[in-house]
Amino acid sequence: MEIFNKKLTSVDLERQLVLPNNMKTEALPFHGLGDIVIPITIGHGGVQVDVRCSCRAGRLALTEGWVEIARNLRLNAGDIVALKREDHGRYKMTVRSGSA
Repeated sequence: MEIFNKKLTSVDLERQLVLPNNMKTEALPFHGLGDIVIPITIGHGGVQVDVRCSCRAGRLALTEGWVEIARNLRLNAGDIVALKREDHGRYKMTVRSGSA
């Protein structure tokens, strides 16, 4: 199930990935207040990265771990990322180039 997709901005790449308002929040394992850490598989090699998802001022954002993913994947403003929930509570992020 796709949780969200988003066209990246320079702020997304430099600080944190603020998640879109129309995302499927029930697909993330939030149980009340506080941050959660979700394991996200990235790239074709299946590398798993633990990423913190925070809720501040009513907005969800991927924080710790996200900037490292953006750098390692060499993401650019305009690229589109999608987060999907797979079986057994696993998450996978895919990327489409914004220049394609």
